[in-house]
Amino acid sequence: MTIERPMFPPAAESVDSFSPQPAIGQPESQTLTSESGKAASGLSRRTMLGALAALPAALPAAAEPLSDPVFALIEAHRAAHIAHGDALVVQDRLEKTGNIEEAWRVSENPCCVENDAFDALVAAPATTRPGLLAQLAYFQKLAADDETDWMFDDRIQARVLIDSFAASLRNIGVLS
Repeated sequence: MTIERPMFPPAAESVDSFSPQPAIGQPESQTLTSESGKAASGLSRRTMLGALAALPAALPAAAEPLSDPVFALIEAHRAAHIAHGDALVVQDRLEKTGNIEEAWRVSENPCCVENDAFDALVAAPATTRPGLLAQLAYFQKLAADDETDWMFDDRIQARVLIDSFAASLRNIGVLS
């Protein structure tokens, strides 16, 4: 089998592999349902069964991340970090013009918002396995980046992080 000549399944002997039969409860003298000239209306059984078959696989994957508050906290911190970064650019520009007092006022609130968002994320226990993995991956990314590694300084109490992760592991059933 190659890309130029893909292998297809063998074709049926005839177009109609089933012999025409009346539908259940339909008298044999009437026109067969399958031979009707009108297009089918509504939801077909095949479409409905196909959708229902995919439902169990799609629901846990879609519902689980949305139900864990850690995902919202990660996004809140990410947005606060971007806003703080933008404020630092303005602060730098104002400092170069000699307006030091205004420069600090520009970045003070975004800095506090980012710190609060980070503290909330550190203290929040995940409620799902994907939430815990996302939280760990986000912390690893922040710790590895030279611009954000300052977040993991002495102001973060190791005990808060340890308690949060222990609660996360209990929530997802790893610890009892």
